[in-house]
Amino acid sequence: MTKSTGREKSSDSRRALVSSSMSATAHPTRELILRTLKEGPQSTLDLEKVTGENRYNLYHHLSVLEDVPLITSSIGEGRSKVFELYNPKRPEVAFVVLDSRDKEEAKALKKILKLLDEETAEGVPHRRDIRRAKMVFYYPWSSEE
Repeated sequence: MTKSTGREKSSDSRRALVSSSMSATAHPTRELILRTLKEGPQSTLDLEKVTGENRYNLYHHLSVLEDVPLITSSIGEGRSKVFELYNPKRPEVAFVVLDSRDKEEAKALKKILKLLDEETAEGVPHRRDIRRAKMVFYYPWSSEE
């Protein structure tokens, strides 16, 4: 048995990174925060209004998103925290969420599902019943690769 040097990429470590990223986006409040931040930076007070969460719960969700890192924060005017999507020049992973309740996203979701159905051997089971999709993209420089 050889001793691990810690340099090898194990499937467990890859699963852990994807799991933490996916679980961060899986919660409805965190998904709402991410959708809101797509429109631009938001203060804690703005996000409280949008989510309906109390400050304690909101900070928990924001902390989870910052730890992944999908968002970043800074101190805005009046010393309130302002949050925005984290857009590094070389992201580790990227997530796209498409929801059929959004008119533009519904159109894209329908096209992607149709293409996947046509271009993959397995097709997409019950594709017409799918209401939401989350896709993860990995880059060649990613630790996932």
